[in-house]
Amino acid sequence: MNKRGHITIVFDDGYELVYQNTVPLLKKYKIPAVFAISINGNKIEKTEERKVRPWHQWLHLADEGFEIASHSVNHPNLTKLNKNQLDQELDDSARKLNASTIIYPGGAVNDEVAAIANKYYKAGRTVHYGFESLPPKEPMRLKSYNFSRNNFSVLKANLLALYAWLTNSWLIETYHMIDDNDVSMVHSVKTKDLAKHLKFLSRLPINKATISQLINNRLNEK
Repeated sequence: MNKRGHITIVFDDGYELVYQNTVPLLKKYKIPAVFAISINGNKIEKTEERKVRPWHQWLHLADEGFEIASHSVNHPNLTKLNKNQLDQELDDSARKLNASTIIYPGGAVNDEVAAIANKYYKAGRTVHYGFESLPPKEPMRLKSYNFSRNNFSVLKANLLALYAWLTNSWLIETYHMIDDNDVSMVHSVKTKDLAKHLKFLSRLPINKATISQLINNRLNEK
């Protein structure tokens, strides 16, 4: 059966448990993913009280079919910064991570942020709900579906992927914490449930790709 539609899985914040719990599953089911990494992960550690894997320890995954995207340097609300601060947050992280995608911290983006981000990146992901098309109308404001323990179920995730396949559209799934034992964090999905979803995706004839892969493929086709 010919493949149709596209799906991209993004994990925000770079938690150590996400690395431990998702990378083996993604490799098992041969599904690439995007990991959004902040250079100063200690900022997230202090806020969320969960261990963040240092940024340089993620870079090797770029050689294994995964994408390392920027989540800025200090994980601030980018819409609250002045131009010089924005340039530093976006430029420094792009260079250190060799990133072509910005995952806006908290999904915060406005016209100024998008314009400056466009100087350093080819695409930017928001947390505005929706499906995308290829090529996207606004590559610096990509829509996604942000999962948390309050809105995730294996059935819902599978149905959304099935809809993307049926409509030949692009679904970007956003996750934060992945762990069976972390039940206090709102943005937490159980590892065993993600595994069931990934198994379904592995059998669905939909294209699985990272943001950079899809954006670069479209640019090369021009």
